[in-house]
Amino acid sequence: MTLCFSFIRPLLALALWAVMPAASAFLLTTQANNDPRPSPITSPSGLLVVSGSATATDNGIPNQYPGKVICPYQNACNFGPVASPFQTSSFRFVTIMNCVQTPPANCRYGTDTSVSVNNSMTWDQAIIAWRARYGSSVSRYNAYTYAREGTLRMCTSWATFSFIGVPYLLPGADSCGPPPIPPNQCNISGGTVVLDHGTLKVGEITGKKVEITRQITCTRTADVIYTVALGNPINLGNGILSTLSVNGVNVGFATRFPGGTSNFKITSTLTDQGAVAGPFSKTVVLVQYIL
Repeated sequence: MTLCFSFIRPLLALALWAVMPAASAFLLTTQANNDPRPSPITSPSGLLVVSGSATATDNGIPNQYPGKVICPYQNACNFGPVASPFQTSSFRFVTIMNCVQTPPANCRYGTDTSVSVNNSMTWDQAIIAWRARYGSSVSRYNAYTYAREGTLRMCTSWATFSFIGVPYLLPGADSCGPPPIPPNQCNISGGTVVLDHGTLKVGEITGKKVEITRQITCTRTADVIYTVALGNPINLGNGILSTLSVNGVNVGFATRFPGGTSNFKITSTLTDQGAVAGPFSKTVVLVQYIL
């Protein structure tokens, strides 16, 4: 008898999965608001600031900013959002977000919107370090500083910077637009206005005028409306009304003033509505609205 043995070698099928950590995927953005006001930085003069924000959000696109961190002129530096407006077609005036130090160059040592990084890090690692400190976004009242005059484009960016050398603006992380328009202001000098009609004769009141000159200084050309809470004309008592006007325009309607300093006249014109003898006076407040 011959015995035949057949060996069946079982095969073990293995399905292998490797779970890899997701790559970092960040998009850097900045936003400057159109709310200019004087900068807390006292030197150099003539600077304005706007509020704004900076965000580092996960957008699902890894390695959006390839390569290693670039620290200008040294191995370590700071990283964060900056203002980078164009003062000429090629020169950019760079200040660190929320810089309130004088001189502003001191902010390159670091501010409350930056983190320390070095040349051995990738940009994603730098962004991760920033997010670890600030979360996905920051907003500041004194976010972005720019020059009052000569700003061609208002830009904000992300950058590396130190006290040495020129900041490095990260390509692809710019946001630019027209420069915010400084708020127009019109200030009157000369103190309290007293319009004294003196002694008048009954029957010779209507049309009597008295005026006084004051100076007004406006940031730029402005349409201004002056109003009186009591309305215009104003009842002075004893049957007499006064109509107030500014540069010949009745209070309650717009008057245009040029930019800079100019003179203007405030006039009271009387109307007789059954006037009787006796003293008359009224104290009113002119309220100024710039359109």
